[in-house]
Amino acid sequence: MERLDAAAVRAWAHASRSALAGSRDRIDAVNVFPVPDSDTGTNVLLTVTGGVAALEHLPVADQDARDVARQFARGAMRSARGNSGVIVSQYLTGFAQTLPEQADAFDVARCLGAAARAARGAMQDPQEGTILTLADSVARSATTAADAGADLATMLASVVADAHRALAGISAEHPVLRAAHVLDAGACALLVVLDALARVVGGGTVAGDALAWLPATPTDPWPVEPAGGAFEVMLLVGSADADLDAALQVAMAALGDSVAVVGGDGMWHVHVHTDHPASAIAAATIGRREQVLVRLVAGAHASSAHVDDGRCGVVVCTSSPELASWYASTGAVTLVRCPEAPISRDHLERAVTDTGAVRVAVLPGDSVADDELTALVASHPDAEVLDAGDELRVAVAALALAAAADAGPAHEALRRLRSVELADPVTPSSVRAAADELLRTASGPVESLTVLLRDAGPTLDDLAGYLAEHHEGVEPIVVGPTGRGPAVLIGLD
Repeated sequence: MERLDAAAVRAWAHASRSALAGSRDRIDAVNVFPVPDSDTGTNVLLTVTGGVAALEHLPVADQDARDVARQFARGAMRSARGNSGVIVSQYLTGFAQTLPEQADAFDVARCLGAAARAARGAMQDPQEGTILTLADSVARSATTAADAGADLATMLASVVADAHRALAGISAEHPVLRAAHVLDAGACALLVVLDALARVVGGGTVAGDALAWLPATPTDPWPVEPAGGAFEVMLLVGSADADLDAALQVAMAALGDSVAVVGGDGMWHVHVHTDHPASAIAAATIGRREQVLVRLVAGAHASSAHVDDGRCGVVVCTSSPELASWYASTGAVTLVRCPEAPISRDHLERAVTDTGAVRVAVLPGDSVADDELTALVASHPDAEVLDAGDELRVAVAALALAAAADAGPAHEALRRLRSVELADPVTPSSVRAAADELLRTASGPVESLTVLLRDAGPTLDDLAGYLAEHHEGVEPIVVGPTGRGPAVLIGLD
């Protein structure tokens, strides 16, 4: 193949997905940086899969290579997972933005250079010895081969061969990877994608032996110690009138690390590890926010190491950004509805996938329309929507699911739940009286007393002591401030 055309770009997208599906276990196995959570291969696979899905909405006829590449990159950006997925999506974006209608070796070499620059520019703190260094090396190798007169297939084959030879040395440049004696997982994923491109252009297929260079067994466990923040926040931010890239980079860098902002043309995907998810969500109000997802960095993710491990995944939907960290701390993948956009079936499907579980309980609260939930269940029969239609019921169910292997305890907790609502003005004595009223009517052992607070304040300062003195064994679980709803809502399970 002398030129990269629309059909070849489509074939590349599909070949990349197939190759990543075959290699994700091995890439997950070497994932120790930036967080050793064994999901880089899966994250890049899900990212590229989103790009392939986007191509289904693009007519095959009358499309050139640039159109197909941009659609592929746009879908990958919207579906990007994790640090490496975000970087790969921006790499594809940089490649697509430089690609002409058809591309020869010189054109593709320029695209690979633009892709490397775009990926590096997406990171607030670019790290050497990683996927970014490999991307730079690939760009140099491509330019050298094209300048030497190589045709497209020969150039790409040479680039991939050079990248394989350079990978170990590049990874050894990073102190964490050098200490762990592993290749950079993100660089491995990018090399799989580039190898797929070279094979498509060269007329080959991605055979099993093409992945033999990747490790076949997991590395020894590496301690998960997130330095920049306990929570991963990902969201899309749109603006038709302004370039938000720099402002979002600066805002997120002030709140955590592993900051990546990718995209353009009116839509950006933001990624950050932070201890303050609500602040990160608020900092993105400079644009139209949607697909806001929060989860524990050290929690179970959609990696091959966690799928079908017997647990019940949990998706929580809330309109309270202030509660996102609390829900995520229970192990839930948390979707936050912002005023600018509703939670859609696509957002729910992404969250269900990101639990990494086969069976998933969905707690919709009052944040999701019924038709979106119906559509989710139709496409994901293993996703069960629980009767949790307000914030208190979501909180109670999330607590019950945190230590459960299935949704049974949550169903029981919701069935038993009784509540009392307090309006302003709220005083310590009115809270104690409301708790007394609920506890006096308890027909059996009290499982928990959950208290939802709208506002921060000293209202509950003495509640725990009062309950210890007058209701032995009952301790309140305080959730909030929620920033919405009644002043105080007390639930008895």
